[in-house]
Amino acid sequence: MAKDGYKIFDSDTHVGPLMNVLDPFMTDAERSKLAAWSEFKVVNKKGDITYNRGQRRYRRKLGTAQPDANPGGYMTGFTGVAKKRAVSPMVDADAAERIKDMDFEGVDVNLTLPSGWFGTWSSTEDVALEAGMYRAYHRWMEAYCGRFPGRLGGVILACGRDIPSAVAEIKRWGKSGWAWAVLPYAPYGMPLDHPDFEPVWAAAADHDLAVALHTFTVMPPYAPGGTDNWDNLFLQRSASHPWCGMRNMASLIGSGLMDRYPKLRIGTLEAGHGWLPFWMARIDEHARTIRSEIPELKMMPSEYVLSGRYFQSIEIPEGLKLTNAVIELIGEDVLMYASDYPHGESHFPESVDLVLDWDMPRARKQKLFWDNAIKLYARCGLK
Repeated sequence: MAKDGYKIFDSDTHVGPLMNVLDPFMTDAERSKLAAWSEFKVVNKKGDITYNRGQRRYRRKLGTAQPDANPGGYMTGFTGVAKKRAVSPMVDADAAERIKDMDFEGVDVNLTLPSGWFGTWSSTEDVALEAGMYRAYHRWMEAYCGRFPGRLGGVILACGRDIPSAVAEIKRWGKSGWAWAVLPYAPYGMPLDHPDFEPVWAAAADHDLAVALHTFTVMPPYAPGGTDNWDNLFLQRSASHPWCGMRNMASLIGSGLMDRYPKLRIGTLEAGHGWLPFWMARIDEHARTIRSEIPELKMMPSEYVLSGRYFQSIEIPEGLKLTNAVIELIGEDVLMYASDYPHGESHFPESVDLVLDWDMPRARKQKLFWDNAIKLYARCGLK
């Protein structure tokens, strides 16, 4: 498939997993532990099941003094984008339904990540349950993506509280057709640059898997500053979401990770992209002026960003002018097309058309839509 002559790789999409979909891939031991989670169980009108342990609610409207006494549920107040055609309600249960949506919009490839609620498992004291849920997710990914090789890929979830389990899962699935990256799940308060993660990075490098850094909103492991936004979702989403991406990438680059693993690739997803040139200059400045707080690096932080091993997904609402401005400053080899399908922020089924209409050179658009993503997710095997 090609739309207006471009192949389209969506570098950041999501896929449940609904618990009723994941259930066949769980063990009896994992199912038995969920009985203790009944107070966190959420069942929607269609009977779909998720869990919300650890959910933060932002209850105050700006300009008011008191928070809402009944704040509602997950992301209450977030309306998203009006859509001309609804996302298939079966997209999490049936990969064929996702493919139909992709074909309708003109998308060739989806990199899928679990939706935000799945971070709930990092809030439990039962680390065995958390690691078990990630193992079940990987078994499901094998079945879900395996039906459409080359079109659907996913991430291996790395449990920061059970590194041996995380490494074992990378070794188990790292050569599977669907496994294109590793997504670290660090418990709240654990830095991504913590030395405990070193075996995870080593295993990712050994299997040629990218490291995907994705931001979070109201569920664990949370965006930074999540309790400092004056109880308001508008401030939280606007400020904490990009700050999560800024912090995460700076911590890994600043820790010397890309020196220790010279072929390891890093991608920052769903954190916006307009901030990247400013952030590169700022972390370069502090690599010089606060040198004592980072290890000796072979290059300046911005040089790692421009090394061909760092990539970042765009947010379409930041628009043509800002996107072109970023590319003019940092070059054409970093930014990737992304839609956040099927979430509320996605402009499906118009996301592709919005970017196709942007006035930029064809070669630049080719890199945005395809070339940069297949470099980050090189395990996909696409050309």
